[in-house]
Amino acid sequence: MLAAGALSSCNTGDDSLPNYDNPDYSNSIIVGTWKIQTQYQISGKDKTTVISETLPDDCKKKSTYEFKNDGKYAMIDYNTVNSNCEKTEMTSSYQYDPVTMKLTINNIENSVLELSSSKLTYLAPVNQDFNADG
Repeated sequence: MLAAGALSSCNTGDDSLPNYDNPDYSNSIIVGTWKIQTQYQISGKDKTTVISETLPDDCKKKSTYEFKNDGKYAMIDYNTVNSNCEKTEMTSSYQYDPVTMKLTINNIENSVLELSSSKLTYLAPVNQDFNADG
């Protein structure tokens, strides 16, 4: 099973400009602060069948996912737990390879389906089979 997330950019994030002389400048398009727009559950068998689509609730809308110029990733994630909006924070490293369209966060590789200055859609592995298709 795979989960796809569509994120939108809400600002350019890091105040410093990308260093285009650095071989890692390819991360520059992903640099910024992103907010979740839609989450999809996708069939792991064909990787195209959408099983469900979820819009974020008011709590989840507070979440931000920031990719910085220095290769650092900062997640501030909010989830509703027992009617309470609970915050989780994580800081890690990331790398984006525009040739293979792979986004690696904290050593977990995700496939990027779409990346522009305002939209990031990626597939993330999930260890659960929601539709029993294997």
